[in-house]
Amino acid sequence: MGHDLGYAALALLSTSAYYVAFLVFRLAAARMPPLRGSRPFHVAWHMITDPVWFSGGLILFLGLAYQVVAFTAMPLAVAQPIFALSLVLLVVYAVWFLGERLNAREWFSVALFVLATILIGLSAGSEGPLTAETSLLDTLKAPWLMLAVMAPALIVAALVWLVGDRRAGGRHARKLAGVAYGIGAGACAGLGEAGIRGISLVYEDTGSVVSVLASPYPYLTLGMAGLALLQLQIALQRCRVAIVATVLTVIGRAYLVLSSVVLFGEEWPRESGSFALRAAGFTLALIALAVFPRYERPAAAEAAAVQSASALPRRSTA
Repeated sequence: MGHDLGYAALALLSTSAYYVAFLVFRLAAARMPPLRGSRPFHVAWHMITDPVWFSGGLILFLGLAYQVVAFTAMPLAVAQPIFALSLVLLVVYAVWFLGERLNAREWFSVALFVLATILIGLSAGSEGPLTAETSLLDTLKAPWLMLAVMAPALIVAALVWLVGDRRAGGRHARKLAGVAYGIGAGACAGLGEAGIRGISLVYEDTGSVVSVLASPYPYLTLGMAGLALLQLQIALQRCRVAIVATVLTVIGRAYLVLSSVVLFGEEWPRESGSFALRAAGFTLALIALAVFPRYERPAAAEAAAVQSASALPRRSTA
């Protein structure tokens, strides 16, 4: 019992650190010149050379590392609600301390997203996180499976970047809401997490670091995590962190589940209760996406811009 409580506390702290990193990235975004998805190397340079962003990256790395330790030692059905609780705390902080405002429609969507996250986690029940070793070997021999799950994430990310860049300029332009950026970053983040699961499977099967490096999973993780961070940084400069973080979390969880079915042969729950929970979770997530406004309200966008501009001194563009 004591061990369970300890792991639960570690899971809560690690997921909280994960979201604290989001807030640090938001502060870093206020110091940076305007970021655009059409200039990814420019975005990456300002990220890695900013000490505030770099400190957020360290917090994110530590949070994810401890999250892996905690979540592998406890059932997903217990871990996932803890993840959702941390998300609620982040939304409350963004509203209370950052002055972000959500209308009734947005609050309803956020509530649906949080509930969807919990239901998807509960649908795992007591089943092991990963299945059949043969499916892993088949995936390594059939790279088109990986390309198939990568393609939607890359296409969504590209569309969000291009449309966001086109819409963001101009005095009277309608700026994309955080939901669009959250979808793009969440798909990439979920696929990056699938890569981490692949790394653990290969190492568990072979016990060899060389075999891990010879597999595609480390490069899948690094590539997709990098894209997710680029999109996240652009989103935090333009949109409300409460919206971006909520959508990114749910889309990431959902994409992790779906990509694991393709890459690792994980089965959809067969028991009626677990099946209903997972189906309900995905349904609620889709409803929340449909309800969310596609564009920022002018007042909300202006308030976010003022808040970001006044948070920290802006860095030199030189």
